[in-house]
Amino acid sequence: MKINSEDPRLTAYALGELEQNEVEEFEQLLANNSEIKSEIDSIKSAIDSLKQEFDKLPKEELSDEQKQSLLSRKNIIITRPSTFSKISQWTGISAAAACFIGMGIIGYDSINKETDQESINITTVSQSLEKYSQYQSLQEDYQLDMEKTVEPLLAKKEAKESIKADKEDKERSFTKKLAKNKKVPSPNAASQIADNSIEDDGLRLALSARSRSIESGEVFLKEASAAKSLEKIKAGRKFLTQKTLKDDAVSEGSISEVQKLSEESSTNNEQYGAYYDSPFVSPLKAPLSTFAIDVDTASYSNVRRYLGRRNQLPPEDAVRVEELINYFDYDYPFTGDKHPFSVHLETASSPWKPGNRIVRIGLKAKEIKTNKRPPSNLIFLIDCSGSMRNNDKLPLLKQSCISLVENLTEDDRIGIVTYAGGAGVELDPIHGDQKEKIIKVINNLRSGGSTNGEGGIRIAYDLAKKNFIQDGTNRIIIATDGDFNVGISDRSQLIKLVKDRANKDNIYLTALGFGEGNIKDHNLEQIANNGNGEYYYIDSFKEGKRVLVDKMSSTLVTVAKDVKIQVDFNPRKVGSYRLIGYANRRMKAEDFRNDKKDAGEIGAGHTITAIYEITPPGSDDQNEVKSKYKKTDNNKAENKYSDLIDSEELLTVFLRYKNPQDEIKDNANEFVVPLTDSGKGWEKSSLDFRFASAVAGFGMLLRNSNYAGEVNFDLIMELASEGIGKDKNGLRKEFVELVKKAKTIKSKSN
Repeated sequence: MKINSEDPRLTAYALGELEQNEVEEFEQLLANNSEIKSEIDSIKSAIDSLKQEFDKLPKEELSDEQKQSLLSRKNIIITRPSTFSKISQWTGISAAAACFIGMGIIGYDSINKETDQESINITTVSQSLEKYSQYQSLQEDYQLDMEKTVEPLLAKKEAKESIKADKEDKERSFTKKLAKNKKVPSPNAASQIADNSIEDDGLRLALSARSRSIESGEVFLKEASAAKSLEKIKAGRKFLTQKTLKDDAVSEGSISEVQKLSEESSTNNEQYGAYYDSPFVSPLKAPLSTFAIDVDTASYSNVRRYLGRRNQLPPEDAVRVEELINYFDYDYPFTGDKHPFSVHLETASSPWKPGNRIVRIGLKAKEIKTNKRPPSNLIFLIDCSGSMRNNDKLPLLKQSCISLVENLTEDDRIGIVTYAGGAGVELDPIHGDQKEKIIKVINNLRSGGSTNGEGGIRIAYDLAKKNFIQDGTNRIIIATDGDFNVGISDRSQLIKLVKDRANKDNIYLTALGFGEGNIKDHNLEQIANNGNGEYYYIDSFKEGKRVLVDKMSSTLVTVAKDVKIQVDFNPRKVGSYRLIGYANRRMKAEDFRNDKKDAGEIGAGHTITAIYEITPPGSDDQNEVKSKYKKTDNNKAENKYSDLIDSEELLTVFLRYKNPQDEIKDNANEFVVPLTDSGKGWEKSSLDFRFASAVAGFGMLLRNSNYAGEVNFDLIMELASEGIGKDKNGLRKEFVELVKKAKTIKSKSN
């Protein structure tokens, strides 16, 4: 096995962190490698220099009043970290040191001599870190007693929340979360600092330091400036504080307040859109419910990441219920030949609210076998910025892309565009059978720099248009954490760009999200929605293979676009209705037949499910406000239905869509499917109906929905277990395990 300068074991070896058997094996590899030995010596030297410099920095002291206030807090339980958390206390410092090595072991003297705008001298580093201490208290003595360890970390949280509060006018989504008193990751603080002085630039970089990279053991190498070094130094100090606290933990128990603060700091740049649950609506007031379909599944794999990897409940706005439901395949048969998808309706009693009914709308797109799919013109737009260096980002991205490449044919064409500060073409489109050349380009991709996503998208669209395949699949696949932070990165401009190019050039966009800590979920979802594509979150290679290989035709081949659903409820049969999920896909009733309005796309073989909960007629009468000044109408019940026709139908579903090649000016196709309620109970519903309803209930629980009724984790596990069925890919069994995990986490937090 070869050792290169980016091997994280170099730092671990230099610090004596390897196990004895690993040391022996590593030293054998080093035996005849003088260059790597020199690299290790350089690491040791750089770390010693950094330690000396850190010792010079001033330490913040808390006032007696602050100490008393913090010590008065109750129920602070300290727990010992799990095996996954036990990373060396020196990893943070060593990661910061590595960035100096990448510059040829730039010492502090040489840093001070840098004069261009990109560099920052060490004096400014110290000043910036001192100024930044108001935002996050740092403790450097590993032997601090418990009182001195807990206090600054709690003070850090209060200071951090104060800074967030000052930005309420600039961060709408955060304002909503603050008002609801949610623990939701905050936006990137650094992006809001406008001062361009060298000192404040140092502070800006300090605020944006990414400790996620350090925690995963990544070594920062080949950085080009001392300004970038500052970010790594600050992140190292931040991680050291967290590690100190965790290693001082002495008692076992539930997840502690202190551990929560530490964990929150590693995801404080994740951003999610603000979503609201639909209320119950009377069909007498609004008989039509209209929405665009959604085949995204990112939310489910993200929820899985929180529960499975982080042992945390996800932020409420990270849970989009329709994406949880649509993550799973359902056994809806494709029965039509006139339309590219068929519709299946089913209703049964509600398992969580006696007296209510559940209505399921299921769509099944026509299948296209992989060997029968049309040729593809694919342009990978790959984020190679500094934020992508973690193992769950660029390395996983490359592995997933290669799995797709291995399944391309000579009829396909693939090109690669990268962006990091600037953007460029790494691979002009070539045929898919030239796999060795394509894979070599992918393997050679490296992360570094900041992100110019908008510039990369323009280049990718131009390249896709240049290589357009008539009657084929023309698609951009953007793979990123969504952290567009340089250049024209305003989300509205990005959305306009992808929407215009999708409509004018008929080039669709698929978004693949990677990593944790700074995932910009809302950016990626909105870009995919407006680019006539889908958004997937890749939390593992298994998920990458599922999206890009197992569901290759569904991901790449669109069979219908601008698909809209409108449900007309019969007020004689329905007291009120509520659509579960699809919070950001709802449309005005009058836009259903406005064919210029964008909607959702459905890929070959896709199944899509929407669930309504309805109440019986008259159920809302008891909630009507009564007044002695209001006349009582004894014939009220009959009068309110007087202008309605007699019909046994519960509802009618209208569907509208365009063919993939249709332009914005073209008229859409429409067909209708009515539903009459048979009145059957839950026990007679189909397995798919039960499972989809269980997933919907799980989503409502995670969102703490006011409409969850009697839903609880035990009920969800029971319902889901009843609906597992054949479960060819094991995903339904996995879901049951996730519900169990969520129940355990929830019980420990109470």
